[in-house]
Amino acid sequence: HVFRKGSLQFTLESLETSCDHDYVEYFRKVPNSVLLYTFRVVKLAPAFTIDIVVKVLKTQRLMYKMVNIDGCEFLNNPVLSKVLGATYRQLVVNGSFFKCPIKPKVYYLKNDITAALLSNFHPAGRFQLSMRVRMAESRKPYVMEMLWKYKIARIK
Repeated sequence: HVFRKGSLQFTLESLETSCDHDYVEYFRKVPNSVLLYTFRVVKLAPAFTIDIVVKVLKTQRLMYKMVNIDGCEFLNNPVLSKVLGATYRQLVVNGSFFKCPIKPKVYYLKNDITAALLSNFHPAGRFQLSMRVRMAESRKPYVMEMLWKYKIARIK
């Protein structure tokens, strides 16, 4: 998965998904699809928080960190955060935006965050971006996680 914007080239090296198997039963790629992922919420989620962390892959040096973002507040008003709002719009499938409380059912996301990630401020190199969804009711560190590993190169 390679994407170009101006003088930057984004290469997605991998995307790993995981879940707690308690609030979220599964979180995986849809068979025979390139960008589509599915997860099943099995217990009502009245509130949740989002943590987003970007690190340099080799050294694990912290590049960017936003933690304890109120998930319901964000879903009700995605324009509160320009970067997060753009990323969220890239993840949503067929305009099916999420609403709180998150009800038990099967949901879909598309792994298309490349355009949202590419800014002229992003340095070249290899990075990992993790997005974790946490719930106070869960004993696990997170109920869902997406971990992207990617490379940014400057093209002349």
